[in-house]
Amino acid sequence: METNLPDTPVCRKRNIRDNTLDDAQLKTRCPLDNGRHNCNPISASFPTNQLDSLPLELIIEVLLQVDIPSLTRFRGLNRRTMQLVNSVRQYTAMIEHCPNIIRAIVSIQVDAFDCSTLYRTLCTSRCSTCNHFGDYLYLIDCRRVCYFCFTELPEYFPLTSHAASRLFTLNAKSNAKSFRKLFELVKPPSILSLPGRYCCGSLTRGGNLQSRRLRLYDRRAVAESLTGSGLSQSDKTNTEPKRFMAIISAPVLLNGGRQVDRGFFCLGCRNEHRDKNKHFRIKYTTEGLSGHIAKYGRVVERIPKIPGTGFMHVKKD
Repeated sequence: METNLPDTPVCRKRNIRDNTLDDAQLKTRCPLDNGRHNCNPISASFPTNQLDSLPLELIIEVLLQVDIPSLTRFRGLNRRTMQLVNSVRQYTAMIEHCPNIIRAIVSIQVDAFDCSTLYRTLCTSRCSTCNHFGDYLYLIDCRRVCYFCFTELPEYFPLTSHAASRLFTLNAKSNAKSFRKLFELVKPPSILSLPGRYCCGSLTRGGNLQSRRLRLYDRRAVAESLTGSGLSQSDKTNTEPKRFMAIISAPVLLNGGRQVDRGFFCLGCRNEHRDKNKHFRIKYTTEGLSGHIAKYGRVVERIPKIPGTGFMHVKKD
């Protein structure tokens, strides 16, 4: 069940295509079979296996500690494992309300966090590095993030192995070999990107075409794991494609996963570009929108603009 549109003039989407994983044709690349098979309880005459000797509650707790790609592979083994995974409430809630996140995680091979961590993150709303609604997920390590943070902060700019090696300061002869050994030992969170267009563009075109898959590592984890002297690297912020390759939009799961809030853009702020407190890029949860209106005033249509094309905030006297 989805939260209803509030009375305030709002919209779900902007006429901007950011070319994140939302635009990567995930339904085609990673079709899910959830709901296509009959997984009714197996009869008592069906041969049991070692899993059936364990309490269902214990099996569910174990499955919650498994990463999504491994859980997906386990689910596909046979009818019994499919039934077991489908009995995990948190997993079924995510499949129902945000299947593209599951598709993206499987497609880019994210294994740094488990099913329980993903569900807990989806039940939160705040960006992990600021006070805005984090309407995206940074999938390398499962953090909620807003548009401003993932396009501007260094920690959301993932590294290729070549760029990461520049963080590790050794002499020229031993650098590459020592780095590879240490990298294998540390194993920082990473993804294998999908080919496609990334970063901002119009609804019909734009973005930067990436024709091959890249292994991208979490910058923060690399910096914390390796002794380095910093990284001088070109950063084009919102036109840097690598910043968009691990990003996907994420709703908020409410009431134990029974409801979902996908957030709203305020039409009264649709032309605001300078003030980051009410920038047109900011998205609000239903609760957050109420606070926004209380602070900046109700939204009314501009006069004598063409009806429906302009809105503004008006404070009460």
